[in-house]
Amino acid sequence: MALLPGGSAAATGPVAAADGRPGPWYRRIDWSSTFWTVFLLIPLTFVIRADMPLSYKVVGVIGLLGFTCAYTWAVSTMPLWLDLPEGAGVLDQLRPAAGRLALLAGVAAASAPGLNGWYTFSYLPYFCAIILFTTTLRTGLIISGCLILLTDLGILLLAPEAGITWAAMGFSLSSVIVMISRFGAGASARREAEGRELAAAAEREEIGRDVHDLLGHSLTVLTLKAEVAHRLVRRDPEAAEHELAEIVELSRSALADVRATVTRLRVPDLAGQLEASRTAFAAADIAAVFSGQASDVPLPQRELLAWALREGTTNVLRHAGATHVRIGLAPGRVRVQDDGAGVAGHRPGNGLTGLRERVEAVGGALVLTSPAPGGTAAHPGTVLEVTL
Repeated sequence: MALLPGGSAAATGPVAAADGRPGPWYRRIDWSSTFWTVFLLIPLTFVIRADMPLSYKVVGVIGLLGFTCAYTWAVSTMPLWLDLPEGAGVLDQLRPAAGRLALLAGVAAASAPGLNGWYTFSYLPYFCAIILFTTTLRTGLIISGCLILLTDLGILLLAPEAGITWAAMGFSLSSVIVMISRFGAGASARREAEGRELAAAAEREEIGRDVHDLLGHSLTVLTLKAEVAHRLVRRDPEAAEHELAEIVELSRSALADVRATVTRLRVPDLAGQLEASRTAFAAADIAAVFSGQASDVPLPQRELLAWALREGTTNVLRHAGATHVRIGLAPGRVRVQDDGAGVAGHRPGNGLTGLRERVEAVGGALVLTSPAPGGTAAHPGTVLEVTL
């Protein structure tokens, strides 16, 4: 009976689920973790069948239901160990979960009379789950191991009958399975971190190639044209003026390429990306119309929509050859439409492929349409739309 928060993907766990969807906590319950409260049916069966006063049975049933509700809230809202600052002490690790553990302990103590005292060990795996997934692996294992050891020693030394001992051993085994699950969650988190690092390294290499290919070419042409203009300035001022005008245009294009490339290195921020896109389009002499504001978008959606807007801006600046672009922003959606050359016959690049993977990973969709609605044969245009 593994009580792994967030299911097998504990690296994203209840916090990621909670933060990824707006609304009150009860609308973002971590059902994969809450499911394991079904094993509280075991002590519930004992309470119903036990030979004890009705008032005690009522206390036991209400206590078990109360613990189920408290655990559901705790596991659906608790922060994961991944959010801990580096080098956090034991107290700093336990502080975020202290209130939740205290609530669970209070409910467990209140229900003890209805569980004949002994069967409160049924709650042990749930306490271990909260501790293990809110603290570092070392801290969680030490505290959970001590809880299991003390519980088992107490049962072995003091339990009045063998049935209680065997039941306690079963719930202790469940706690050990939770500990093993924590090992798997840590390994999964490390793999994901390594994957992100590899992706970042690949992106840096791609950006390096972009800088070399795009900016290197532009600077070479600018240098040659500047030399030509210098030679012509006295002999043929009109031709020199023409060369200087082309230098200005090339400089603007190079500046737009630099902005589009450099912004890919920055951590996405939707409000900042809106301004960056506005500035980049203006520098490239592309008339841009924006609708919607970053504040209209729920906070959990902003980062991914910022990535989408960044990729859309980069594609318009580098590939579209557009003169007009429309940016639409709304809760759960961003739309970038241009009047450029379109993408018919072209395969999506690494940027769009990576963006699609990010979007689909959270259940969203990326749609690339070309020609765009209202496009012409000369300027078919493209629409990039991301919905979450």
